[in-house]
Amino acid sequence: MLRQPKYQAVYRLAVGIWLTLSIVSVLLAAVSWVRLSHTMAAGRQWSAVGPQVDEILKTMLDSETGVRGFIITGNTNFLDPYIAAQTNFGVQFDQLADVTAGDTNMLRAVLDLRAQSEALADFNHQAIDARNHSFHDAQAMIASGKGKLAMDQIRLQVSTLDKIYYHQVLSVRERVDAQLSFAILTSLIAGTIGIAAGILASWFAGKNMANQERERELIEAKLRAERSSREKSTFLANMSHEIRTPMNAILGFSELLQSELGEPKHRKYLQSIRSSATSLLQLINDILDMSKIEAGVMDLRPEPTDTREICDFIRTLFSEPAVKKGIKLEYHVADDLPRALLIDRVRLRQILVNLVGNAVKFTDHGRIDVRLSSQKQSSTSRITLLIEVADTGVGIPQDKLETIFKPFVQAGAHRDKEIQGTGLGLSIVKRLGEMMGGVVTVASTLGQGSTFSLSFPNIPISARLPASARVSTDHGVDFNKLRPSCLLVADDNEANRQYIAGIFQKTHHRLIFCSSGEEAVVKARETILDIILLDVRMPGMDGRQALAEIRKIPGMELIPAIAVTGSAHQDDYFSAYIRKPFSMRELFDELAEFLPRHISSDPPAREAAPAAPEPPAGPIPPELLKQLQQMLVEPWPGLCNSMAINETKTFARQLDILAERWQYKPLRAYAGKLLHDAETYAVNDLEKHLGEFSALVEQFAQDKEKSFTDECGSAAPPADIAGSGDAAQN
Repeated sequence: MLRQPKYQAVYRLAVGIWLTLSIVSVLLAAVSWVRLSHTMAAGRQWSAVGPQVDEILKTMLDSETGVRGFIITGNTNFLDPYIAAQTNFGVQFDQLADVTAGDTNMLRAVLDLRAQSEALADFNHQAIDARNHSFHDAQAMIASGKGKLAMDQIRLQVSTLDKIYYHQVLSVRERVDAQLSFAILTSLIAGTIGIAAGILASWFAGKNMANQERERELIEAKLRAERSSREKSTFLANMSHEIRTPMNAILGFSELLQSELGEPKHRKYLQSIRSSATSLLQLINDILDMSKIEAGVMDLRPEPTDTREICDFIRTLFSEPAVKKGIKLEYHVADDLPRALLIDRVRLRQILVNLVGNAVKFTDHGRIDVRLSSQKQSSTSRITLLIEVADTGVGIPQDKLETIFKPFVQAGAHRDKEIQGTGLGLSIVKRLGEMMGGVVTVASTLGQGSTFSLSFPNIPISARLPASARVSTDHGVDFNKLRPSCLLVADDNEANRQYIAGIFQKTHHRLIFCSSGEEAVVKARETILDIILLDVRMPGMDGRQALAEIRKIPGMELIPAIAVTGSAHQDDYFSAYIRKPFSMRELFDELAEFLPRHISSDPPAREAAPAAPEPPAGPIPPELLKQLQQMLVEPWPGLCNSMAINETKTFARQLDILAERWQYKPLRAYAGKLLHDAETYAVNDLEKHLGEFSALVEQFAQDKEKSFTDECGSAAPPADIAGSGDAAQN
């Protein structure tokens, strides 16, 4: 295909004209030849009229002559022409009428001729009858002149027919000549166009081959460029990973070394090392993200996400820098924004971190507002997520509003602030936003501030809860850990209903049982429900039909519905599936995906617990202490630096497994606090308790040493962990 717009347009125009002219000329030629054929057929038909009229006239003349001979001689042999005329008379006129049926004047003349011929035939018949009685009677009839008059009229009518016939034949001949000329002309035009089209096609084929060769060269160059880009991205990704490993050690050991230095000068040097290492780590992360995006290896992982939790994380992350600069940082989340959206939580948080981080960096006074809202769509299960980050900072020049989204490009108006960044943040925001199906725009006034707007259309509303709002299923099954809820259970099997009733017998949940789909629809209209358990196969209205009717009830469009089925087939019709037979654990795990945890009115255990962990009943096992000291090197320093929630949960579960294995209660208590903080997104408490880990391990080591010197006494209780953690961080 021709790629150049000029040749492509000319080629399309030429092909269009050629096709139009070819089709028109061929159609005209075909029509003209068909019309010529019809005209010639009509001419052949008219050419038979003259001989037929002449034949009729000859028949009438022979008939009259024969009758006269019979009257004169009385010899019946003279009547043979008369008898033949009577036999052929009707057939001849019928044939002539069929031929002239298309011409009204000709047909009328033929009918008049027939009437006159019939009148002559009647006269001849009377003359024959008179001759059979008397010669004189027959002679008297002939002498009357009636026969002669009838014959003269026939001759006159035949003359009229000849004139009409002559004009028709002449007209047909003229039409044949004209149509023959037109048919020849259209055929010549069609042939000429065909020859010209062939010549034009040959010229364009040569041009097309040359362009295709050029296109092939361009494609090869593009493939080489893409290969080079992928190799560059792969190289950057590998190098970034390789650099992150020593960077982790630099940051981790700097954290450990901070508590060992006493002189302010040394602590200042160390702080400079940590600050530079943190900036380098941010640069590495940005380059790694950009290389992943350009290499096409960054995958989106939608999961139930509460945008309010992301705002809490951003507030915790930037509240201290904002306070130091005297900036008011506020978050506004619309009340009607759904609690759980199916979106990539990590990438959405990364977008907001980059935008708010930029706003804090380029704002010296005033405020920063982060607004999250939604816009309804035609589907009740989807929304358009709207995000705005507005600041009163230095602003962006109008001619730079588009270029700031390019990699390593900055506005260039504030070098003192831009030198702190890499120029990748906004590029990552735009690339990630587009990968997530969104649109990123910016409006700015120099010296007054900027507003970055993001719109993510067609975001599904998730019936499942975000991971942070779910009840942990790691420590047994307790349905009272779930918020008191009203459950509709529809199952036509009485034993199944009794089984579910037994599961919830001693819980604070309310259950409504139905034995059919129709009854479930009625109950759904009468009751405010939190979740529905539906048997898929029920007589009458089955589970799918019942759910379709329930979805039509106002307020029930998004209610979680769990299908209880014995089939392995699953689709997206229900919110979740449980296969029969199911256990209490399976039912609890599914319900925990949709029902939030029950918040007791009692104060949390972490508030009533002492600041320090429970004193150990004995010395820490050497193997356990060795593993904890290894975790001080990796991964604890990185967790302190990133405050990553999921990674912290994994870290806490590893500590809990070690505590369970070695039956060491203080470590288990500490792991429980970390896990609770991570699951509730208590970022301040999480940061505090993570900082206590190094002091806790140090205390365990001291208790172990004391156990060797004091054989009879128990290990001394550890010092105040919170105080030790603060000292370690200062």
